Amino acid sequence: MKFGLFIIGDSDPELGHDLKGYYDRMLEQVRWGESLGYECFWFGEHHFDFHGVIPAPTVLMSAAAVCTRSIRLGVAVALLPYRDPVLTAEEYAMIDVLSGGRLDFGVGRGTPPELAGFGVKEDNRDRLVESLEIVETAWRQGRVSYQGRFHRIDDVPLNVIPVQRPAPPVYFAALSEGSYRVAGEKGYPILGIPFASCKDMAEVNRKVGFYKETLSRSGHDPEALDVGQCIHTHVAESDAAARARARPAMSRYYDMRKSVRPRGYDELDRERMLMVGGPDRCLEQIRELADAGANYIIFSMNFAGLDQKSILDSMAMMAEEVLPKVDARKL
Repeated sequence: MKFGLFIIGDSDPELGHDLKGYYDRMLEQVRWGESLGYECFWFGEHHFDFHGVIPAPTVLMSAAAVCTRSIRLGVAVALLPYRDPVLTAEEYAMIDVLSGGRLDFGVGRGTPPELAGFGVKEDNRDRLVESLEIVETAWRQGRVSYQGRFHRIDDVPLNVIPVQRPAPPVYFAALSEGSYRVAGEKGYPILGIPFASCKDMAEVNRKVGFYKETLSRSGHDPEALDVGQCIHTHVAESDAAARARARPAMSRYYDMRKSVRPRGYDELDRERMLMVGGPDRCLEQIRELADAGANYIIFSMNFAGLDQKSILDSMAMMAEEVLPKVDARKL
């Protein structure tokens, strides 16, 4: 079982936060996460949605690379349907070099406002898969030729190639059953987000089961690949204290998304689609995620309306009071 951290970078303008200070606090969280022993710090990429202020994860990841030594740095996810794949391969190869080989590369399709904003009208899963093939070819071979449905590339070399050989690890964002199917057929580890894609833990279990069945049918070993699930999290000394701190900030975030995902804090809490509570409750929910097939749990603890001390304290309490007990139970 592995444990990481994720930041989507939501920044509600109504809060009047200084954006430079917000970026500084993100980097403080990365350094703190490293000191606490988390596996990876993942950065989101969003445009025109979530009040997202990380349109170029490589910029923040470059800063994180030079102020850390061991924690892996992930993008969750690079929105390949809207990006030139060769340029993307170059930019993320630089992150792998700067970090000394610590890049984890997640890819995904984006949200409806992003499709509209970038003028992508077709179902973009095929474009995503094609672009990912180009990125991986460029990394593995140092140059790429490709004749596909969306791209025509004639023997283009990369001047920067990743440290990790043959290529950095690739993760496939999986919300819909179609994405779980593609990831299973291609043999990619997955990044799931239960609150955005599942009604309850039973549905998480069903989708992961379908993914593992697809892996087996496609000739891949289900036990060799990460099943990541990202969950909104806040841990405090008691359930009541955790809810009092987290509920206002999380509710602000969920309210921004009600037009496409119409569930608020109370329903998500009831269905165990978020993890807010004292150490015992969080430990119980980690067990539930493990029982649903996850072997890599990624905690999303930063919400724009939550103060930095509460975020850092939650990160520490999870690492120091909850995760050692997970190891003891050998999940």
